[in-house]
Amino acid sequence: MVQLRKRGIASGLIVAKSTSDAESIQPSSKSVRGRPRDVSKNSAIIEAASDLFLELGFDGTSMDGVAKRAGVSKQTVYSHFSSKEQLFGDAVHAAIASYYPERALASVENHTLEADLRAVCYRLATLLMSDRAIAMFRLLVTAAAKGPELGDIFWRSGPADIQRQLAAFLQTWADKGALNIDDPEKAGQQLVALFKEPAHFKISIGIQPMLTTEEIDACVDEAVASFLKLYRA
Repeated sequence: MVQLRKRGIASGLIVAKSTSDAESIQPSSKSVRGRPRDVSKNSAIIEAASDLFLELGFDGTSMDGVAKRAGVSKQTVYSHFSSKEQLFGDAVHAAIASYYPERALASVENHTLEADLRAVCYRLATLLMSDRAIAMFRLLVTAAAKGPELGDIFWRSGPADIQRQLAAFLQTWADKGALNIDDPEKAGQQLVALFKEPAHFKISIGIQPMLTTEEIDACVDEAVASFLKLYRA
């Protein structure tokens, strides 16, 4: 639940220490062709893989292990996912997809600049401050020296889309004349940093407990206020 190109939103990395199961670390996003996927089995496999990747890392997770945890055969796992790399990417996407800015905006009834900013920030803060995101970040720190291959998979499986959506969201308000922004991607990274730090770093190194809902609210309120001081037109 990875350093890479432009990782301003969220990042995580599980790097293999060996090539067990004959699965080398090569980015892959190819879908398995053949009969349609069984949705319930697909979900069970992704859920099992997500748990195992966080518990054991990429190297310690095998397709056999995923199959056992999901209650399916190894053949079934491979009928849904062509490789452990693809399974990793799909697991990341499944974990992140519901936190995309477009999902946050869909829940806003009255779209004002402040309301939209707060909705987007709160959704992302909830993701980044979650137990699983912190666990993934710790894996990144531990495995960072091993190479960026799986980090690339992680980045392309969700965080890159979040960053693009966030930049597009800010550009929309800039086009309306509400924000004065020359570089929406950079502004989006700054916005995330405002609500993410220093809490995220302190939690990651174990000197601060997880934030409560009220504390996340406060971080988001402060971040939005500071961002508007910088960029409100």
